Amino acid sequence: MPRRLTALALLLLLAACASAQGLRPGADGAPPSGGMTMLYPQKPEAVLEAAIRSLPQIGLHVVEVDAGGKYLLAERGVNAMSNGENVGVYLAPSGTGTSVTVLSRRKTATNIGAKDFTMPVHMQLGATLGRLGQPNQAGQPALPRY
Repeated sequence: MPRRLTALALLLLLAACASAQGLRPGADGAPPSGGMTMLYPQKPEAVLEAAIRSLPQIGLHVVEVDAGGKYLLAERGVNAMSNGENVGVYLAPSGTGTSVTVLSRRKTATNIGAKDFTMPVHMQLGATLGRLGQPNQAGQPALPRY
């Protein structure tokens, strides 16, 4: 009997964890409210590729990329300090560049040790996009190594 109660408690705890899919844009295509928006001079396709390449460097695993290139979802799993985090990165063309909104949410309401990934994502994305324009010794545009 105690094993069954333990298994039931574990199942309820896992069911309470939110998935990154909860950060998908609504039916109107608008991202969930909140987050921080920054503008980047690159085209949306370049920003999306840079985000896919740079998020693993800050400990996030990309779990979904929108086929239309309008958003991507990432997560960080359970670790010693937190029950994990979900992150949404939303892209929209803006003039000649791209408007990027980053939204970071903890997986469980009781997760007081959750990290807010909003600024780290923007900082890593900016660093990656900045490196894309720097030529290497052979005169070719440098791509980040991952």
